[in-house]
Amino acid sequence: MKTDTDKYLNRPIGENEDELLDEIWNSLPEEECEEHILNENYQDVKSRIRRRRNTRRMYWISGSVAAACVFLFLFLLFRPTALQDVPVYAQLDNMGVSVCNEQVQLIVGDSAVSNLGSDAKINVDKHSNVALQSADGKKIMLQEAKVLKIYVPSGKHFNLELTDGTRIVLNADTWFEYPSTFDSQSERRVKINGEGFFEVKSDTTKPFYVEIPNGESIRVLGTCFNVSAYEDNTENVTTLLSGKIAYHVPANNQTVTLSPNEQIRVDKGTNKVKKHEVDAAEYAMWKEGVIYFNNEKLSVLAKKLSRMYGIDIQVSEEHHDSRFSGMIRHERGIDYITRLVTTTSNIKCIIENGIIYLK
Repeated sequence: MKTDTDKYLNRPIGENEDELLDEIWNSLPEEECEEHILNENYQDVKSRIRRRRNTRRMYWISGSVAAACVFLFLFLLFRPTALQDVPVYAQLDNMGVSVCNEQVQLIVGDSAVSNLGSDAKINVDKHSNVALQSADGKKIMLQEAKVLKIYVPSGKHFNLELTDGTRIVLNADTWFEYPSTFDSQSERRVKINGEGFFEVKSDTTKPFYVEIPNGESIRVLGTCFNVSAYEDNTENVTTLLSGKIAYHVPANNQTVTLSPNEQIRVDKGTNKVKKHEVDAAEYAMWKEGVIYFNNEKLSVLAKKLSRMYGIDIQVSEEHHDSRFSGMIRHERGIDYITRLVTTTSNIKCIIENGIIYLK
């Protein structure tokens, strides 16, 4: 069976990088694993290494594209999945990194009425009483058709089930606005500023709309898709896993239909629309605690890591446009990730006043 790593293992990488590869490999802590699997993957990649000089486009933050791809995929994917000895947040505390301690909040009007756990479901009883039931046992009575907001802070995810059966996973640093019930409405309309994975319950009589920053919207009947629409990002990205959606860009009055494994990117500055095929599942891996990145700028990746762990990572301007690809599991921890960065590049990791600086 083909894995996500095949596309990296089966491509030419560069030559004369043996010493660097050996240094990286030997510098990592010992972990139990199936030795024959590691040896096969290691020797396979090592046998195809060729040096490639390319100063304009870098996959990794060092000057070597080859070392980047070899390193990232060997150690983040082929290495065993055992957790680090020190739990992620204890690790951050030991490093002196400040962590966001905010809780998920339910907001009615302008007031926060409750801190929520990680899951909640909106129920309507036989008397038409609407209540939000959280996984930790809280039950919050809601007024019918009342507009609600949920804020998910950095370092958190939140699972929400709406009254129509639609399920949503909200990523860190996300605002989500929705009505307590759709019963009195001719359509189902919600708003998101951030990132969310939607499993929309089919209802042909009530189309489902997702409104996102920049005035764009998505029309859905019943499908699974991921929306990444953070206000401070330069583009909005929507990826379809199943079903069909219609993506509307009001700035140029353009509507684009997506089929499974298609993605649309809208530049928020120019409103330029790009549609292309992708492996859609890779863009929803964050809800399983995995960040997938493909030719991503270091500045953008730093934002993703900051949101994932609830920390602050700053990248010096000279390294903003360095690009790299791979996957990172949450349990690896920031200490592990920063050691990868410093081992394979001339970047230094400095922690000052609880903030991580990559310089």
